[in-house]
Amino acid sequence: MTLDDSAALSVDRRDFAMHWLTLRFSDAELENDFTAANYQRQISVTRLSMVMGAFVFSLFGILDAYIVPEIVYEAWLLRFGLVCPVLFGLVALSYAGHITHRNSGWLSFAMITPGFVIVVMTAIADAPGAYLYYAGLIVVIAYSNCVWRLSYLYPTIVSLTTVLAYEGVILFVNPAPFEIFVSNNAFMGSAVGIAMFLNYVQERQLRASFVDNEKLRFEQRRSERLLSRSEAASRAKNDFLAIMSHELRTPLNAIIGFSEIISNQMFGPVGQDRYVDYATDIRSSGTHLLSIINDILDISKAEAGKLRLEEEPIDPVDSLNRTMRMFRQRASELGVDLTFRVRDDIPWIIADPRLFNQVAINLASNALKFTPQDGQVRIELGLNNAGDLVLSVDDTGIGIKASDIARIFEPFIQVEDAMSRTQQGTGLGLPLVRKIMSLHGGTVELESRVGEGTTVKATFPKSRFVAPQAEEAVRQAL
Repeated sequence: MTLDDSAALSVDRRDFAMHWLTLRFSDAELENDFTAANYQRQISVTRLSMVMGAFVFSLFGILDAYIVPEIVYEAWLLRFGLVCPVLFGLVALSYAGHITHRNSGWLSFAMITPGFVIVVMTAIADAPGAYLYYAGLIVVIAYSNCVWRLSYLYPTIVSLTTVLAYEGVILFVNPAPFEIFVSNNAFMGSAVGIAMFLNYVQERQLRASFVDNEKLRFEQRRSERLLSRSEAASRAKNDFLAIMSHELRTPLNAIIGFSEIISNQMFGPVGQDRYVDYATDIRSSGTHLLSIINDILDISKAEAGKLRLEEEPIDPVDSLNRTMRMFRQRASELGVDLTFRVRDDIPWIIADPRLFNQVAINLASNALKFTPQDGQVRIELGLNNAGDLVLSVDDTGIGIKASDIARIFEPFIQVEDAMSRTQQGTGLGLPLVRKIMSLHGGTVELESRVGEGTTVKATFPKSRFVAPQAEEAVRQAL
């Protein structure tokens, strides 16, 4: 296992479980990662919240002159001499280099200062102002819970501590009438409960989003590793195929050449007819192997995007006539009726001559291979309704199941079961045809019914047609 595999396995096994009450992750490393990321993301909002909190708290000083005139100077001293300096000082301190996510608790507890100041005002003010300032306490608690995003626990502790201090004041220091005590606590309890619940839900959503992002990052890293390995494997495969194709082609060409000399008895009679038959078989097998190697090399080049067109003007009719001559003897040996027809006045096209012939050879070879004796293979060249050039190969062969048509264009796929195949082949013919047609900007369509036959249409777009004047010039040059 590589280091990358170990790291990926480590990430995959991280415990993303959260405690239902504290919302902390069970995995300490994950908790630290979330806290650090959340601090960096929220610190700007936190600073702004503290500045705005000081501003709003200062504005409420206007009410002091009307609600608690007897302690207005004390109230202003607490507001402007204690709370505002503390909040602004903590904002400045948050810019210090040594303040990190591990010190975020100090920033969160800053909001306990305005809350305790209101409790002090409640303790020293006369009635009825002492009974009314609980409303300011609700504002402070709600504010600290709804805008604080560093940790759900800190504002919760601040809220509960402030409420307990207030309860101690109105019970023992500056007691309030019973009906006011009940009314104030009902409203305060509702407000505090709602604010704490909203803060809880907000942080739960933040943590859930963090978990989703972590899982997404892991899947992305794993996908990148798999893609890198896949590309490396593809390169290795292509290199291997290129080397093996080169190494196999040289001896195969020699085998084919020498066996052809023997089978044709170019230097005199062999002596035994059986040796001639053997040489013919050797040549046939070598030619078959060479065609397979060429197909494998071409499909690997196409998949790697290295198969390039060597385009020139070609006469499709002449090219197909030469190709059909290759198959007429084979069709006769198989007992298959092979016909070739040209429907329209076919223009010359710009194409790769070798690959154009490869399309015709692969389609014709497949049709003959899977057509039984006394069957028919009809090859037709014509123009469709859109004016495109269509090479159509129609046979009365075994056909293809509807469920196999989609995958028949995948490399190495055979319509017959691998254990019971009756025909030779690698399953590269149709995939290679699709690749070649794609390079030419064309398409391949296949229709088939089991037991009735198959029709394959290779369409070359009319944008590849040679203009009549240019075609005539090419004919004269040839």
